[in-house]
Amino acid sequence: MASLSIVIPAYNEEESIGYVLTDTLLDLPRAVKDYEILVIDDGSTDRTPQIADSFAKKNKHIHVVHQSHGGFSKAMITGLKVAKKDYVAYMHAGGHDLIRDMVNCIRIMKNFDLVLGIRGKRIDYGPYRVLLSYGALVLYRILFGITYEDVHWVYIWRTSQVQKIKLDPKGGVFLLVESLIKFKRKNLKVGEAPAPYRPRYGGDNKNTSLTVVWQTFVSMLKLWWKIVTGKI
Repeated sequence: MASLSIVIPAYNEEESIGYVLTDTLLDLPRAVKDYEILVIDDGSTDRTPQIADSFAKKNKHIHVVHQSHGGFSKAMITGLKVAKKDYVAYMHAGGHDLIRDMVNCIRIMKNFDLVLGIRGKRIDYGPYRVLLSYGALVLYRILFGITYEDVHWVYIWRTSQVQKIKLDPKGGVFLLVESLIKFKRKNLKVGEAPAPYRPRYGGDNKNTSLTVVWQTFVSMLKLWWKIVTGKI
């Protein structure tokens, strides 16, 4: 069976990081035998670093990387770079997606270079979140020809492939979709599987602020322009 790295970028997640790590340690060994859990502390100012470090001291499978605050994309790039297993997965630090929710994706990952999780019903989404999600999907379809059902959720990459591509450290949460677009441009194999959504366990959602939305939009246009002008 293929081995798996779990990357958890975390910024001020003291309310949920302990829960996420506890749950992951319980369920991940049932899904894969060879694994590592990488917590990327993105300059947290609360107790996130201390909580993560306490777990790492007790379990050899957990490794914590501390870095100055650079945002989601920089934290993810760090995690992808240091991952050592055959595949590497992104996990939310807020407890949105636990291993039991990702298991369908894990089961098929060996057959693909990238696996996307499909959420289905999102019980706590208000009109603003729904508009953002579906508006983004329309733009991805128009600009990049991306037609997958859900591109903002679970991602499991083949490590050897994702470590070859250059990702924008200022791209914010668009980094996930950027990786998908670049995988497709290389004709790599992409699969999809159900990955149920659950509301955040604790803390605040940091990906729907106007600043993050604007950053995503700008990053999207930058990538589109590079493709149109033949720079990538």
